[in-house]
Amino acid sequence: MLRPPLLALAALAAVSATAWAPAAWAGDYKVGSITVQSPWSRPAQAGMNGVGFMTLVNTGAKPVTLTAIESPLAAKVELHQSSMANGVMTMRRQDTTTLAAGGKLELSPGGYHLMLLGLKQPLKVGQKAPLTLVFADGQRVTVDLTVRLTPPNAATGGMMDHQHP
Repeated sequence: MLRPPLLALAALAAVSATAWAPAAWAGDYKVGSITVQSPWSRPAQAGMNGVGFMTLVNTGAKPVTLTAIESPLAAKVELHQSSMANGVMTMRRQDTTTLAAGGKLELSPGGYHLMLLGLKQPLKVGQKAPLTLVFADGQRVTVDLTVRLTPPNAATGGMMDHQHP
C-alpha cells in the first residue's frame, strides 16, 4: 500500500502524463483516398504569419489535386515550396498541387509547407489550429494542427515525444 505522500506523487505523475500525451500528437484524418498524417504548427503571434506541416498520402488509383486551404484563424492560407539554389533560399507560392495515385507529399520545414497569413489570434503551444483542405473533386477535410515547438517525431528527449503503445 502506498503512503499518502507517495500516493500523491503517483497521482500527480498520472495526471501529468495524461495531460501531455493526448495533446502532444494530432491524429490522422481521412477523406476519400487521402490521409492527412501528423498535422502540426509552430507558435506564432497574432498579426504575424504561421506555418503548417503534415504528410498527405493518396492511397487511391487516381491523382488528387489540392486546390485551396482555409482557416478561420488566418486571413489567408497558401501552399509554399522552399528550395535552395546557389546558396540562396527561395519560397514560391503554389496555386495547386497534385498527389499522384499512390503518392505522398511531405509538408515540412525547408520544403513544401502551408503559410497561415495574417493570424487573427496567437498560436500557442498545445493549442489546436483548425484548417480545411479543399480538393478539386469537391472533397474537403478539416484537420487540427497541433501547435508545438518541434516536429511530432523529433527526438527531443522530452516527455512530449514519449508515449507508450
